[in-house]
Amino acid sequence: MAFVFIVWGVFRFFNGAGFGGLWMAFIGWFLLGAARSSYEHLRIAEILRGIRVGDVMTQDCSRVDGLDNLQTLVDEHLLRTGQRCFVVEEKGSIAGIITPHEVKAVPRTRWPYTTVNEVMQPLDRLHTVRPDTSVTKALETMGREDVNQLPVIKDGRIAGIISRGHILRTLQTRAELHG
Repeated sequence: MAFVFIVWGVFRFFNGAGFGGLWMAFIGWFLLGAARSSYEHLRIAEILRGIRVGDVMTQDCSRVDGLDNLQTLVDEHLLRTGQRCFVVEEKGSIAGIITPHEVKAVPRTRWPYTTVNEVMQPLDRLHTVRPDTSVTKALETMGREDVNQLPVIKDGRIAGIISRGHILRTLQTRAELHG
């Protein structure tokens, strides 16, 4: 249908319809983009069907002390490991997570004087998923909440972290194997 709109609009434009013809072609172009996007969404959902968060998440979450300053976090954890998400511990229990996003919100000159606890995302304010949640639903949550990772909670404890990167690697592997 989109191609019909584009061809009809271009035909009308060159036959004197002017802006009306171009408008019809632009509507066709928009419909074509929407159709492609819809198809890709459906294709991704099909590739991820049956995969649960527990299948994709990482269980080896690096932990950092909430009393460390941001400079220590950056130098000893972020830059050294390349990881993008850390579980924050406070007095032996999990208090939240911290990512480069929170660190970037603090001016670099304040890093030595700002603790991880001050800028972390507290656990009670985080969107979480369970290991049996579908990966598709987790991806939708990440998109809706504009986050790159979600803590995975099992029996009231962090069982792991799932990130967009984990999901993208899974998609890439499955797409390569399924043609």
